[in-house]
Amino acid sequence: MVIDDYLYVKDLWLECELSEEPEDGREEVEALLKSSQGTGFVAQEHGNIIGAVLCGNDGRYGYIHHLAVAKVKRKQGIGKSLVEECIRFLQRRHVIIMVRKNNEIGNEFWNHLQFQNADWIKVQFSRQ
Repeated sequence: MVIDDYLYVKDLWLECELSEEPEDGREEVEALLKSSQGTGFVAQEHGNIIGAVLCGNDGRYGYIHHLAVAKVKRKQGIGKSLVEECIRFLQRRHVIIMVRKNNEIGNEFWNHLQFQNADWIKVQFSRQ
């Protein structure tokens, strides 16, 4: 992914009903893409972005953010391929994803890839 993909990726996120966070702004995404600890990947078909994902690490754990595949292109291995690219980039034993509890499609996808719920961890964040 390059920053010129941003508007197309943001449209894809909206199509896939991913919640918009303050960290999803162009400047924040550009900083992630320029960082040695983060990147993004896109899947294209005929020049159109049909899948996208962001990933990064904090030196210990890897994180995958905002995986999205166009609704008409799902169940074709695109999401799995994007996740595999992230895992290769991250080179971490543990990769953490955050999926909203009510995101049935997302939870089904991650369960299919054998990601497991971490009932032993509590996630909190500030709304500043």
